[in-house]
Amino acid sequence: MELKQLKFFMVASDCGSLSKAATKLYTSQPNVSKVIKSLEKELGSPLFERTSRGLRLTPYGKSIYGYAENVLKNASLIVNAELVEKHNTFNVSTYPSNIIAMLLVELYRNNPDITIEHHQGTVEEITANVAQGISELGILYVSKKQLTAFKHIISHKKLKFIEIGKKEACIYVGPNSPLYSRESISFEELYGLRFVRGLSDFFSMEHHLEQVNVGAVSPEKLHSTVYTNSEHFTTNLLLKTDLAELGINLSYPKYQQYDIKNLRIEGEDSYLTLGYVIEKGHVLTNTAKELIVHLKNI
Repeated sequence: MELKQLKFFMVASDCGSLSKAATKLYTSQPNVSKVIKSLEKELGSPLFERTSRGLRLTPYGKSIYGYAENVLKNASLIVNAELVEKHNTFNVSTYPSNIIAMLLVELYRNNPDITIEHHQGTVEEITANVAQGISELGILYVSKKQLTAFKHIISHKKLKFIEIGKKEACIYVGPNSPLYSRESISFEELYGLRFVRGLSDFFSMEHHLEQVNVGAVSPEKLHSTVYTNSEHFTTNLLLKTDLAELGINLSYPKYQQYDIKNLRIEGEDSYLTLGYVIEKGHVLTNTAKELIVHLKNI
């Protein structure tokens, strides 16, 4: 049994519907349903009754609710107690990114006395880490059409989003791709490519593109052949195969490590807002400020 399963169960219980739970968890409705079904299978009994008005806890589900609430509270206390004991520690959560990894290396080289705790994950995981005090800030990007909804959602967690700037959507390709010599690609050409994708996330790049160019890109229509949350696996796939990866045009010659190119996705609205999430009222540490300055510089 995983904490994620219990969290999805709790949120679905409180919301009374899978769609509302998916919005609150920054993921898709099928993903919420899948996680809850796996928990029900593991426990051997149904937790919900599906009615015309939404979800209703079964008697067994009601008994599990209290236990799940205590488990999640205790897990949060354990994590926070560990962080209190650590002095001069900088905690940050981000999307997988080679550029951000290099920025963190430079941050450590400039501050060898600090301890860095870096978490990579989805928007759901990044914002949850900040809300629970696991990370001081979370670095992510959101499309213009999702930005208002995103800010509204995180405000309920007492978080705020500070914009750094706007960047283009792009694809990353390696030397084995027939597009390697190109500088840009159209939305229509995306359908002819094979992709490596991250794991399920409502605010994933696929959903970003669906928002910035309505009807042009559907996550289900893209030909994705590999799903992974491993940055190393993704990098090696790009270097050694013709697969492409959707991403944000965040590049800097100083940090160019691999023979991988980024191709701009053509379109006036193909821009994403890059920024960071912090708790409302939080005053950034000097280390966090330094990282943000470096991020702005690129």
